[in-house]
Amino acid sequence: MDEKARILQLRDELHQHNYRYYVENNPVISDQEFDFLMHELQDLEAKHPEMFDPNSPSQRVGSDLNNEFETFVHTRPMLSQHQSSL
Repeated sequence: MDEKARILQLRDELHQHNYRYYVENNPVISDQEFDFLMHELQDLEAKHPEMFDPNSPSQRVGSDLNNEFETFVHTRPMLSQHQSSL
């Protein structure tokens, strides 16, 4: 398989894993395996800038959380330990 075809395959695979993780809450690979695939995609995309796609998993931030989670407004901002100690 050539590198451009591998980029398309990785994008599809990572989109599926994101959906299983964030929407279905049913991951089928470990975080480490996911990270390995993501790094492979990022490396290949860097070698092939003509394959840029703003919808690539490497370009997207955030999640597609399902609506089953209850939202809650906090009285104090939720900050990381580093930020909250400032």
